[in-house]
Amino acid sequence: MYFREELTVGQARSISLDTLAQRLACTRRNAQIVIKKLVEEGWISWQPGVGRGNLPTICLKKPVDSVLKQEALSLLAQHQVERATALVSEPQRQGLLAEYLAGCRRSDNRSGNRSDNRAIPQQEQSDVLRIPFYRGIHDLDAVQLSRRTEVHLGSYLYAGLLQRDPDSGRIHGDLAAHWERIGNDWHITLRKGLTFHDGSPLDALAVQAHFARLQASDSSNRRLFECIKAVEVLAPLRLKLTTNATAGFIPTLLTQKAAGISKVSRDGSILGAGAFRLDEHTEWLTRLSAFEQYHGYRPWLDAVEIWNIGDQAMDFEVSSDVVHPWLVPGQTTPFSQLESWEKGCEYALLNENRAGWMAVPAHRLRLSAFIRQLPLPAVMVPADYRVAKGMLQSELSCHHTGVAVDFSDLPAPDAPLSVLTYQLRDHIALAEQLAAALNAAGIPATCCVETFPDFNQAERLAQADIIISGEVFGEDAELSWMEWLKASTALAVCLQPQQQTRLLRELETVFLSDNLAERLDKFQEIEQWLVDIGIYRPLWQNRQQLNVRSHLNGVSLLANGWIDFSRVVFSSP
Repeated sequence: MYFREELTVGQARSISLDTLAQRLACTRRNAQIVIKKLVEEGWISWQPGVGRGNLPTICLKKPVDSVLKQEALSLLAQHQVERATALVSEPQRQGLLAEYLAGCRRSDNRSGNRSDNRAIPQQEQSDVLRIPFYRGIHDLDAVQLSRRTEVHLGSYLYAGLLQRDPDSGRIHGDLAAHWERIGNDWHITLRKGLTFHDGSPLDALAVQAHFARLQASDSSNRRLFECIKAVEVLAPLRLKLTTNATAGFIPTLLTQKAAGISKVSRDGSILGAGAFRLDEHTEWLTRLSAFEQYHGYRPWLDAVEIWNIGDQAMDFEVSSDVVHPWLVPGQTTPFSQLESWEKGCEYALLNENRAGWMAVPAHRLRLSAFIRQLPLPAVMVPADYRVAKGMLQSELSCHHTGVAVDFSDLPAPDAPLSVLTYQLRDHIALAEQLAAALNAAGIPATCCVETFPDFNQAERLAQADIIISGEVFGEDAELSWMEWLKASTALAVCLQPQQQTRLLRELETVFLSDNLAERLDKFQEIEQWLVDIGIYRPLWQNRQQLNVRSHLNGVSLLANGWIDFSRVVFSSP
């Protein structure tokens, strides 16, 4: 690395032996030994300094990049990602990872589905699903999970007290063997023999500690669990949850991502008890390995690796049976396409807590109507989107026949309106289009794009006048409604205190009904109230797509955009 960074092939350079020894982090004697070997192997020429004050000269005789790359690839095969990426310059790191992944492509025999055989003994070979991804993985702490990718990975790291069967929709026990409601309290009995990924026991005290950490955190998920007043340990495997609101929601709440039981280890890492454990989590690689002591069915896969290769994920040569349509444009023959309309929507929030122009209800209502009339941005393919009437409702037509919204009779804001969103292609297109349209209509506006999770910080969101964001509902609509209405930081910063109070009161009335359909209707009434007061404007719903090869059976498209790692198996070609 020193030669690559400091020397040019064919150009001699003066250097003292002491300086070279310092750069090589060794003694003068060892530096002399290294120099002799490098000369013998033809890497450098070395001329000792002759006479007082004359330094030795060193000349690099051939490039070292290929040697460094091969060493880096060898280290990657040994899962030493940080050491490997340190051997190449920063602009080349994602390219190195892409090359390594390409080298892991399926070969003529089944070893193509396994870890690199050059570095791993035969008995340790394992079935690893490697996924090239466009970004690094963010916080995987159970109580902080927010983005869809992190939520999906977290669902394998953390087991909850209860879980919902994806096929039947019924709630059944996971860590809990039994649960029952007594008044407004819930009594829970844990399974025997449960352990965290480090082998430590998962008992009632551990469950209590998890909820205490969740409720003391700054996570947006914390607000969703405020209905749990206390968690009391009754016995080593028995506990009681005392509620102060929405007691009927508790079983569903205990299937939520932040209810995945976790603990903080002595070294500060977060441990769970899910089907996979977290082996590595760096900027470049997130690796999950099957947990052999898992209390449920062990996944067939031995490991899942998510590799951050940046923009090269879009250009990566496909060696997969399941791909995003963007990666195989026009290649319809080997693939069949799964698709469905995504539940939830992209939306705009209008911040009533901003002083001045935005604090006037009539201004926000006019602004909401203006946003509603905007066409789809040019970069978005119309066939892949439909106009949203709400999270779970769409408009029959994209054409608006009403009178165009005019701002000419309204005063201009004292400062340009701030339109804020995060780094998602469609959101950026919507935010930029809105800012441009407002400026053209005589309302000064600026557009700002934040990285995630910085975007999701209350302090940052509170500075925005208009927030472009999105919500994706899972299979459990009731849980999804509660997550958005109670745990959305963006929505919370836009509501005034009296509106927050009303929202909580309305949510309490939802659970007075034992009928799920009635409860879901009530959620939609709350959503319409947010539209009517000029806080919220639904925009678009997305067509969700996945391409799969024709020989695959039983592939399902999950609400979070991923496939189920617990059901993946490899087979010989």
